[in-house]
This record gives sequence, C-alpha cells and structure tokens, in this order.
Amino acid sequence: MQTAPLPDNEEQRLIRLRGMGILDTLPQKAFDDISALAQVICGTPVALITFIDRDRQWFKSRVGIDVTETPRALSFCSHAIHEPDKVMVVEDMNQDPRFQQNPLVTGPHKLRFYAGAPIVTSDGFALGAVCVVDQMPRQLHSVQISALKRLSGLVSTLIEHERARQVETTRSARAAHQEHEELIAMAASGLDLQAYIDADGVYRHANQTFLNYVGATRDEVIGATVKARLGDAAYSLVGSRMARAMAGETVIYQRISHFKAAGIRHMEIALLPVREPNGQVSGVVMRGRDIQELKNKEIELGETIAQLEKKSMEQERFIHILSHDLREPINAINNFTSLLHAEHAVELTPDARRYLGFVCAGGQRLARLLDDLLRYVRLDRHRLASEPVDVSTLANQLRDDVSATLAQSQGSLELDTLPTVQGDPSLLQVALKHLVANGLAFARPGVAPQLRVSATHQNGFDQIHVDDNGVGIAPEHQLSVFELFKRLQPRKTHLGSGLGLPICKRIAALHGGHVSIESEPGVGSRFTLHLPRSQGMPQ
Repeated sequence: MQTAPLPDNEEQRLIRLRGMGILDTLPQKAFDDISALAQVICGTPVALITFIDRDRQWFKSRVGIDVTETPRALSFCSHAIHEPDKVMVVEDMNQDPRFQQNPLVTGPHKLRFYAGAPIVTSDGFALGAVCVVDQMPRQLHSVQISALKRLSGLVSTLIEHERARQVETTRSARAAHQEHEELIAMAASGLDLQAYIDADGVYRHANQTFLNYVGATRDEVIGATVKARLGDAAYSLVGSRMARAMAGETVIYQRISHFKAAGIRHMEIALLPVREPNGQVSGVVMRGRDIQELKNKEIELGETIAQLEKKSMEQERFIHILSHDLREPINAINNFTSLLHAEHAVELTPDARRYLGFVCAGGQRLARLLDDLLRYVRLDRHRLASEPVDVSTLANQLRDDVSATLAQSQGSLELDTLPTVQGDPSLLQVALKHLVANGLAFARPGVAPQLRVSATHQNGFDQIHVDDNGVGIAPEHQLSVFELFKRLQPRKTHLGSGLGLPICKRIAALHGGHVSIESEPGVGSRFTLHLPRSQGMPQ
C-alpha cells in the first residue's frame, strides 16, 4: 500500500482547514443533500464529503456508510488533494499500485471504484473531496465527472459562507456583549437612578445610585415587586403610570419621593417600555433624575425675580419723585429767583444781589443735576434701538449745540472723518455730548479748550475718541471718574453733576462696549467709546 505523501503546503493547509471551523460539526442538511446528489448522479452506493486532517479523514456528510472518520493513511482522498484542479477517478483500485494493498480494498469492504473532486478554497488550499465509492469497477461519463466537480465547488462555497457567517455571528455576539457590558457599567455608575422592572412588576436590575437612595442592598431589591417595595400608599400613586408604560407608552412625570437614605427629594421619573423583537413589551426601565437642586434654584430665581420686580417698582416710584415731586420745587426756586433778579435786583444791596446770584446758580445746578440723574436711572428702562448711526451727523449737530460755549471760551472742536456705527442714535448722541461737554468743562485756566473727535477700529470694535487739552487726570484717579457723583475738581472752578461720565459708561455697556481713558495732568485727556462692530458694517 502506498501512503499519500504530504502536500508541500501541508502546515498552511491544516491551519486553513481548522480556521474554517468545519471539523467535528454537526450534520447539516445542505451538505447531506450534496452527498445524496453525488450518489444519484454517479449511481454509486456510497457518497461522501471528506476533509483531510493531520492524522484522519473526517466525513462531514456520508451516504451508504456508518463510520464518521478513517485513518488518513487509508484515505483515497488524501491522494486526490494533490491535484486540486482535477477529479481523481480510479476505475479499478485492484489495478492501481497505490491502492492494491489498501485494507479497504483487500479487506471485507472490497472497494474497487473511487472518484473524488477536491474541495478547494478561494485561496487554493485543497481541504478534502466530494467523492463516490463502489464495490464494483466502473467508469464515469464526462458529464458525471463535471457534475462531481461542480458539487465540490458548491461545498467550497458553502463552507466559506458558513465561516463568514460564524465570524459575523461571533463579532456581533462580542459587540452585543461589549455593548451590554458598557450599558451595565454606565447604568451602574450613572448619577440617575435606574432599574429594570419585568412584565410581572418585579425588579430585575438596579444600579448603585438606586440602591444608595433607597438604602437597600441588591439582594433586598432584585426579585421584589414594585408594590412590595413602595407599599400600598405610594404604589397607588405610581401604579397607573406603570400600567401605561407596560402597555407601551413612555411616561414622564415629576413627584416628591421619600427615600429611606436620601430623604425627601424632588424627582423626575421616566418609565421607558422595553420591547422584544416581536414588539411585545417585556418590561420597563425606570430612570429617576434628582432635580431637587434644580427646584431649589427655581425657588431662588423666583425670589430674585420678585426682588427685581420690587426694585423696579421702587425705581418707578423714585423716578416719579424726581420727575414730579422734586421738579416742582426746583422749578419754583428758579422761576422766582429769576423774577427777583429781573424785577428787584436794583432795589437790593450789593450783598443781597450776590446772595441772590448764589441762589440762582444753585437752583440751575440742581436742575442740571436732576436732569442728569433722571437720564441715568432711565437708562435701565430704555429699549435699546439698533440701527446704522452716522457719527459725523451726530458730531456736526453737537458742534452746533456747543457753538456758543466755544465762542465764549474761544475754543475749537475739530471733527475728523467719522464712521457709521451700529447702535442707538439717541443714546450715542447723549454719550458724545457728555464727552465733549466734559472736555469743555475741565479746560485749563487761561487756555482755550481745543477738542478733537476722531475714530479708529480695532479688534472688532469701532472706537470713537474725544481728545482735549484740559487739566488732565492723575493715573490713580482715572478709574474713579466713572463713579457716580465723583468730582476731582472743586465746584467753584468747574461745574458739573458728577454723572456725565457714568452715563457714558452705562450707554457703552448697553451697547456691549465700554469707555476707556488716557490722560496726563496738565496736558489733556482722551476718552474713547468702544462699540462692537456689526458684521454688515463697512471696514
């Protein structure tokens, strides 16, 4: 007997065979149908689908014999795999030197005929054969041989598809397992309370947050019913919602819960139906989010809103007092002092006229202060308009307004080319007026005021500069000039309410900008209004 030599690629072939996962698998109808078809086509009593392992020949499918494997040394198919592209046909094994002494030929089986078509993978490894065997010498027609070869190709396709299916199944199983583990880990470590309740109302899973809140161990919760855990009184509040969720409805509601460990907490509860592939609800996921802090914040916000409303009402009352209750006596003072000065000044002594002058100046200063104060407090109630504003137009109007003051002081106001900005025209006019008025009011004694309005843009801001040659401000006082009623110069020499620059600061803030200052004592100051640029404005 001649034993078939090992193929040159035997080790790689065995790795490929075992990698297919076909060895020692259960019978499958598809392979059995191929064996039966081979038997019918070739008219033999025996048909097999074999795979050649290291020391054995294993039968994936068999027709006509009962054994599941034979030693590889006796295998006819181990000879057939040496020529993967051919169907090996031995018409009479008694006449073939390779098989004359084979026990399957000389023994009680008395096999005489063999035909085997190698099972070859897509990458060229011959793993076994689809073969037929008979106890009588015979011949096969070319059509039968071709059919046998086609059946072996079908087996090759089947095992490769089966392997791909197994790989995909394994991958899917691993992915599902990993996803399951991740979900379990997320549920276990999440801040929300989570539990799974089956269709019978029994807890089947609870994360650690849930256990911490209810003050129970996992063994005390898992296997218990919701009704038993909550008690009749509490269950009467949630039972109907649980029934709706079990019927397939997602139920979300809020309630105040009394937890054994966490105490009284305001909770947002979500009951989420879990469905089987056929659509039937198999249980409910209960997710509870502790919103106690959120509710506390809502209460605080409500109190803050109430305080703001109260403050707003008080502000309205304050504005009413300024507009009416204070305005009336101030107007009376100014009106009657004007009459006294106009009609009786000649009758007064020099000292009396001087005193009357003090009263007139004080009344006018008080009226200006009231105007500025009203303008400042009303800024919070002002509905900010946002439209293109031609700063050149505002500046020219302002120069006309202060022309008398400029003439009296022999001063000048120079206007550079100024941009169009986005903002509230009335408020920007007020801000520019106060910045220019500030430069005129704080001129150096004996020096004619010289002011210049210019513009630049930088870092997304339009910058409107007002430069003066006034008294200047020391560095340590520059930030304080924007404080309410802050005065750095005595009232006798410099008039002002102490509200002009705070008003400018507030107007800039309402526009999303700010006001800055650069100043040197005895040289002058630059006040800059920084306004955010609109995307549609020209560069």
